[in-house]
Amino acid sequence: MTQNAQAAEPALALIHHSQTDQGDRSYNEDAFCHVRDQHVVSFAVADGMGGAAGGLRASNLAMQAIRNAPLSMDPAAFHAQLLAISSHIQAQQQEHPEFSSMSTTLVELRIDTHRQRAIWAHWGDSRIYWFRAKELMAMTSDHSVVQCLVNAGLLSSNDVATYPKKNVLLGAVGTQSEVGPEVLEQAIDISTGDAFLLCTDGIWNGLSPADIEASLQRSGCVQDWISDLMATVRQQGHGDNDNFTATGVWINNDGENTLLLRSG
Repeated sequence: MTQNAQAAEPALALIHHSQTDQGDRSYNEDAFCHVRDQHVVSFAVADGMGGAAGGLRASNLAMQAIRNAPLSMDPAAFHAQLLAISSHIQAQQQEHPEFSSMSTTLVELRIDTHRQRAIWAHWGDSRIYWFRAKELMAMTSDHSVVQCLVNAGLLSSNDVATYPKKNVLLGAVGTQSEVGPEVLEQAIDISTGDAFLLCTDGIWNGLSPADIEASLQRSGCVQDWISDLMATVRQQGHGDNDNFTATGVWINNDGENTLLLRSG
């Protein structure tokens, strides 16, 4: 009876699009994935660190672990899964000394399309933005030195880009840091018209939340939105772009459509 009732509930339609670009670097340490487990869908983005081979290995290990994990919407279970991913990467560090310094940021969004709820987690300085009616509702707070200074009122957000330690993280997947993964306390209700952006710092370093919101408002579909963000980052890079990756998710009522593009 319960299973039949749940099956009869209208499911949210998700339209999503992802792009990644190595920028002006000789390699790309970013990674992204999406996976479905029954009526729960996961989207994830990671930014690897630890040298070309190490960073790419770490971000790909994180994506592989997400693909193989049950997609629980419970915050405690979600948190435990992220810790397990970190432990797995640490074990790989021990087995392969050449990758002893590898680690990765991680953001993951999970959407229960039947219950129409979403929950997300982040670790490091990759971000998730949540929009409703094309207006920013919430965004994650980076696990970084500069974010702590901004939160404490010791550094203006306008000075972050030029701060010497802007890339120093307080925690990431695969590190022994005291700062662990941060999971939303409870899943939120979502509805048609909501949108999410998952991205690495290569995106948000050159785009303010207002810039991202404005891009969303002038875009007719999720593919246009992500393409616009990527094009803007390329134009602003002046030959010094880091890797940059973005995944956009729109809650729509037109049926599910999967759009994936890997560029660069």
